[in-house]
Amino acid sequence: MNIKNFIQSRVFRGILIGLAIAVAILVIFQAGVFIGYRKATFGHHFGDNFERNFKDPKGMSFGFRGGPAGMGMPGGHGAAGKIVSIALPLIVVAGPDNLEKTLVIDEDTEIREFQNTITKDKLQVGDFIIVLGTPNEAGEIEAKLIRLAPVPQDNL
Repeated sequence: MNIKNFIQSRVFRGILIGLAIAVAILVIFQAGVFIGYRKATFGHHFGDNFERNFKDPKGMSFGFRGGPAGMGMPGGHGAAGKIVSIALPLIVVAGPDNLEKTLVIDEDTEIREFQNTITKDKLQVGDFIIVLGTPNEAGEIEAKLIRLAPVPQDNL
């Protein structure tokens, strides 16, 4: 049997299909490992920043047993509230529950007021904003979209 006949045989095609399936399985497995590692790393660093993220200045714990009634754990993917301080690239926002969240903005952060895109220089302390982003390892929110909004009537 020569090489040309072997390459055209069913055995060779079966070996190639088997190798392709094995490679596909390994790629899917590696993607799962990558995603799991990212989640585990965030969870590990979340614990390092617990005190800073979930303790108010009076030392009360938020979001867990023993915390004030009605206080849930804040979501890490966004914020809504009034701007408390601006020290670019960091912005601190106090939500309706007076829990402050730190936002990190960069040149890729889109800032909008109604239908218009605005610059970060237009943001001022006291403005009400709604933010969507991604939590980072320091317990901050890396802002992807900031929308300047009118102050809700119940916050006046």
